[in-house]
Amino acid sequence: MSPKSPLSRRGFLGGMSAAAAAAALSQLGQATAAAEDGKVPPAAPGPVDLHWLDGTPAASTGSAFGVPWPKGTLAKETTLSLVAADGTAVPVQSWPLAFWPDGSVKWSGHAVSSRPRADSFRLQAGTPAAPAVPVTVQRSDTEVTLSNGTVEVRVATGGPVVIRALSRGSRLTAQDGTLVLLLQDQPDDAADSASPRREEWVGIVEDVEVEQSGPVRAVLKVTGRYRRDRGQDKGGPAILPWTLRIYLAEGGESIRLVHSFLWDADENHTFVRGLGLRLSVPMTDEPHNRHLRFGTASGGVWGEPVRVLTGLRRDPGAAVRKAQIDGTATPPVAQWSQQVRDGYQQLALWNDFTLFQESARHFAVWKRTGGTACWLKHAGRGDRAAGFGYAGGVSGGLGFGMRDFWQRFPRSLDVRNAAAGIATVTLWSYSPLAPAMDLRTYDSVAHGLNLSYEDVQDGFATPQGMVRSTEMTLWAMASTPSRDTVAALSATQTAPPQIVAAPQTYHGAGVFGRWSLPDRGTPARARLEDSIAQDVAFYAGQVDQREWYGFWNYGDIMHTYDADRHEWRYDVGGYAWDNAELGSDAMLWYAFLRSGDPRAFRLARAMTQHVSEVDTHHSGRFAGLGSRHAVVHWGDGAKEARVGESFTKRFCYYLTADELLGELIRSSLRADETLRTIDPLREVLPPQTVAPARVRIGPDWYALVSNWMTEWERTGDPRWRDRIVTGMRDIAAFPAGLFTGEAGGAVGFDPATGHLVNLGKGDFDGGYNLAMAFLGEQILWEALDLVDVPDFRQTYLDFARYVQAPSADKIARYGRDFNPGVFKTIYSRVTAWAGEQLNDPVLRKRGWDQFTSDPAGQPWPAPVQAGGTAVASAVQEIPKGDFATNDAAQRTLAIISLLAIAPQEAP
Repeated sequence: MSPKSPLSRRGFLGGMSAAAAAAALSQLGQATAAAEDGKVPPAAPGPVDLHWLDGTPAASTGSAFGVPWPKGTLAKETTLSLVAADGTAVPVQSWPLAFWPDGSVKWSGHAVSSRPRADSFRLQAGTPAAPAVPVTVQRSDTEVTLSNGTVEVRVATGGPVVIRALSRGSRLTAQDGTLVLLLQDQPDDAADSASPRREEWVGIVEDVEVEQSGPVRAVLKVTGRYRRDRGQDKGGPAILPWTLRIYLAEGGESIRLVHSFLWDADENHTFVRGLGLRLSVPMTDEPHNRHLRFGTASGGVWGEPVRVLTGLRRDPGAAVRKAQIDGTATPPVAQWSQQVRDGYQQLALWNDFTLFQESARHFAVWKRTGGTACWLKHAGRGDRAAGFGYAGGVSGGLGFGMRDFWQRFPRSLDVRNAAAGIATVTLWSYSPLAPAMDLRTYDSVAHGLNLSYEDVQDGFATPQGMVRSTEMTLWAMASTPSRDTVAALSATQTAPPQIVAAPQTYHGAGVFGRWSLPDRGTPARARLEDSIAQDVAFYAGQVDQREWYGFWNYGDIMHTYDADRHEWRYDVGGYAWDNAELGSDAMLWYAFLRSGDPRAFRLARAMTQHVSEVDTHHSGRFAGLGSRHAVVHWGDGAKEARVGESFTKRFCYYLTADELLGELIRSSLRADETLRTIDPLREVLPPQTVAPARVRIGPDWYALVSNWMTEWERTGDPRWRDRIVTGMRDIAAFPAGLFTGEAGGAVGFDPATGHLVNLGKGDFDGGYNLAMAFLGEQILWEALDLVDVPDFRQTYLDFARYVQAPSADKIARYGRDFNPGVFKTIYSRVTAWAGEQLNDPVLRKRGWDQFTSDPAGQPWPAPVQAGGTAVASAVQEIPKGDFATNDAAQRTLAIISLLAIAPQEAP
């Protein structure tokens, strides 16, 4: 094999499985075929400087990240190396995430292990450093074994046990890892007198795929479903399809797990009582040298031994007490004080421990001596646990943790039989100590679109096809971790270390459409920039003050405020959860890209995870579509492609190289076929028979374009590009162009071909206020940079030029006047773009004037505190009445785009 081959071990595809490499080779070939037009091959790329998002971490479990490259810069066969700030070579594994149309790499994905601790790094062309001991993957008929020289994990290829063993050297750390599901057939407070019937189900492994095989990182994708018969082929049902990705990096002592499940059960008769991962942990040390540790989000540590030797009536000696607190081996019993030495075996053995995060504001540690004894539920307490725990002894044990632990309450960590030879550890992503999960909608009747902004339709308020994921980490530890180590590892669960680039790197690569770097050149611009930072800070504060947390809620924010109640309209129809309405997720991602602000990144990541999992249906009747904003995330009857679209999910995917998110993004392609039966205009217009489906050009077709564009750049497969081109040419042939169609741009759509059909109704008079409202302008700007369809570019330019034009201009162009019914702030950047394309300063200034004259586009005043008897507890609010997240999102997006498109005309 040539060293320049795309399959070279140290090339982009190094470390991937044979199957994955073959697929990527096919993709590269497609990209090359699509780009053979005589272009000069790219030169060697310049270096890219990288750094940690939150500063150098005290501990790490590794990091995956993405880096963008300007078009034509990075050839697909180029190898990349990583060096720390001091010049030390750092082993890195790299692979392509996306391609430009010319076949060059647009986004590269990378992984490093837990070893690098430098403040910053440089990614550059060159041969990557080889790890001292590379990760290896071995597969047999019954299991797959991952090893890195420090730890080994054996994963079953079938049956009820997923993780057969986790070992460190010759010491078995944990075994028999199973996925546990506790179900009951009715809610806890069911009206009938019968108690819920409860059952324990287990996750049955059905398939294992090697996605990456080293040398720096290996990734397994394990899939299956839950069954109550433990896979004994008794004909019982199998529900909640799940995926468990297992990551092992070179040199580290931990494995990372990402578990996700898809809801396909009957939410009216299936109530999840508990969901978790259970493992058996050998305990070999004397009980006084066995230790439990839990970390808190504030850096604190709860730690106690199984047999407590401190606080006794008689002092065992300072060395003994210190060892118990530190988690180190006590001096030999013979060196203890005589009274303790003679009677220590009469002391209580604390067998069972639980840390329960019952809310975002409180956790408690419980312990007991056994199943016939009561719990001491006051063993420890605090506000927010980090989700890190340890069970073992001075000779080693299992560390375990969950990300977003308190944010996704109710969660718990259980240790049972710590005084026995084998302890059981369970990481509960949904704790059985909480009320059973209830996924029914909040009411059985509609409450009126005109009054509550609620669109309820029979059979549509369902969680079918939703996904939820949990990230976990397991450490095979050689000894009880010190308290400082517990605090450091707890920090990795609270804010996992993430490598990022500088804003100038992202901006210079020309990715994500048209956006600007900060511009504080005038007092007016400084005020606009301040408003962006203020909005990010305000929503970060609102998430915490209003406690927008919980297993299903975390990541979302609210839509509109009720100034009379000093409360967001959490219970008013379509004014409640936002579901990323009008680009609130994009607002946060662009704010991060421009500033590098970790707070914006964390908010944006949580929102993208929420929208892609909870607000989007990935299977069933609504596959590929998402749910409009509502009191219950999935409760609204408007199931739309623009909620599940790929454009706003790409930010997180390309920045973090998250495999699960990439998989969820791909499922948005199912929307094409779903639209055959779920017409977005079914409640507005009578049925049509002209085309297989009906969509609005905006936002429906734009959302599909973003799906196709994303799949095209990820695979290089030209059929996705061709669907975009087909639709563009069809629109360009419509007499009214982008002003075509009634009810906001209704046209026919053929999912098989991508063709759009003019239905011949409502041109110019359809009201186009939503056409660009959901990032439509950014989707089209980016698409036009990737495909060359001159007729559509002119059609889009006509729309942008005349959508906010004076009547005289519209009459001169179209022979009639009309009112597109658009929002000034939303369409300000479209108008300015027309001025940029035509080199017309009048149009560019019109864009800015539309924005600055729109009350909805004005920066909010500083938040004020509402207190006293008006509220239950003091809160921050904007002193302008019933403010809305839509305004904040569109204002920020307008500022960021206008400064890029028409900087000379900026105030």
